[in-house]
Amino acid sequence: MSAVGYLTESLADAAFQVIEEKIVTLELAPGSRVTERALCDLTGFGRTPVREALLRLSQGFLIEILPRNGILIAPMDFEVIVMTLEVRRHVERLIVERAARYSDDRDRRKLDSLRAAFQDATDRGDALAFIRTDNLLNQTLNAAARHPVATKVAQPLHSVSRRMGFAIGRANGAGFDVTGPGHQRLIQAVVAGDVPASLTALDELLDAVDALKQIYSAMGEPRAF
Repeated sequence: MSAVGYLTESLADAAFQVIEEKIVTLELAPGSRVTERALCDLTGFGRTPVREALLRLSQGFLIEILPRNGILIAPMDFEVIVMTLEVRRHVERLIVERAARYSDDRDRRKLDSLRAAFQDATDRGDALAFIRTDNLLNQTLNAAARHPVATKVAQPLHSVSRRMGFAIGRANGAGFDVTGPGHQRLIQAVVAGDVPASLTALDELLDAVDALKQIYSAMGEPRAF
């Protein structure tokens, strides 16, 4: 896929978005190994942006760079999923509070446009469209919060949750009817600039995401498709 539709600033950013999505959507299977050259061929990016993207990804929970032995796509570790959700509750409260307080008209227009996208993906049970919209929401909230430290902490946590959500949604369609409306309520509250309502909506959304991990724990290790 191309980088169109992402909030990117450079080729390295675009390569990061494309590779991250291929991991989140299980096109690059958990536990598999891949080479830098294969990723260049798969994404259409050159070695420099791919290498920079991999270095950034290696700081999170999706890959491990193995010297002279390629790149390991991290298995979906249930304990890591649980721990990242715990941290998200703290970091995202800061992001959402600041987004509700400091978002400008441009931020609010972007956020508002995502409500219909969530509804459409939920109605169609489209796992790929849903996680792409979720990614755009995360990026837009991060930008609106104007807190680069919180953003840097939150991004790899979001990736873990989105990979879990995609695996569940692809397997049985579960979760979209719960988290879709939750995302929309969060957007509505942030656009209104209502900090208490935004934080309540976030807590309810994360409660729903937290419940999904029990569904995931009953599933076998997802595979690529």
